[in-house]
Amino acid sequence: MRLTRLTFLPALILVLSMAVSALAQDYEAQLKETLAKIEKLNQQMQEASNAGDLDKYNTLKAEWDALQPKVKELKDNLNASVQSDVRAKAKFNEGNGHIRAGRYREAVTAYNESLTLDPTNELTYYMLGLAYTKLKDNAEAQAAFTKATELNPNYAAAYVALGNIASRERNDDTALGYYTRAVQLDTTEAKAFYGIGNINLKARRYGDAEQAYLKAVAADPTYGDASINLGRARYEQRNFKEAIPAFQKGVELEPKSETGWYYLADALNETGSFSQALEAAEKSLKIKPSYAAAWHAKGFALMNLGRKQEAIQAFEKAKEDRGWRESAEYHIKKIQGKIP
Repeated sequence: MRLTRLTFLPALILVLSMAVSALAQDYEAQLKETLAKIEKLNQQMQEASNAGDLDKYNTLKAEWDALQPKVKELKDNLNASVQSDVRAKAKFNEGNGHIRAGRYREAVTAYNESLTLDPTNELTYYMLGLAYTKLKDNAEAQAAFTKATELNPNYAAAYVALGNIASRERNDDTALGYYTRAVQLDTTEAKAFYGIGNINLKARRYGDAEQAYLKAVAADPTYGDASINLGRARYEQRNFKEAIPAFQKGVELEPKSETGWYYLADALNETGSFSQALEAAEKSLKIKPSYAAAWHAKGFALMNLGRKQEAIQAFEKAKEDRGWRESAEYHIKKIQGKIP
């Protein structure tokens, strides 16, 4: 006897939007797998029906029936997870808005609410860490960035952030480890190379610092601070001619860097370009009128341009900082002819 050909409902088609969390992705994968099993059972049941094999048909139908509650459960879980993801995304965006507006405590609250809904999002932990950094809460920031790396061990930016915290806390060896890990993961991570350069600059390993800053500006040619510190590394090696273009590029990108303008002025003084040095020193002082180093650089340029009285006035301003007092007094006495 031939069984009557049966018509089965087609397998459900999954339409999923914004399944961003790991949990939602897991439900989606399970549902697709279950639906694939049901589709295969549909085909096998049809074949059994066509062949008139009632026993095989009934066995397959029992399997088919057993999978239906699982499909419903997975669909319900997936829908709930997707809705949770939508709310988590909304809270994440709210946190970003607070960050942009400088409301860092409100950002922390929003990000934590987002993480309650989706605790698997490493980007939310990273942004939470940034908010805590703005609040100068290094312990909470470190915890958030560490969690981001636990969720995504290849998160180079989070390792840079951890390196920055360690550097601020003067744990240079720890910071160097984080920065090194970052550049191992991403050879274009300019901020990591910048951090490595800073550690070497502080340790007076100027050649190593120069190489790190070169990699930073190669990775990001718009990185003004890296260009300025490249100049610093060359300046400390007394390579003033090569330091000058690095400083010039740096202040072009960061025109409000009083430090960059000062070092440019000093390097120009060292190469005898006194008029340019004076201009750079004045730009530094326009940004920070109390900057003793820039007053000293200005005085040195004026002295060599023959503008003695103005030079004395500049050195008098430099004297207000005891770190520059001895050198400023020496140059004043030299201008006054009190020393050879």
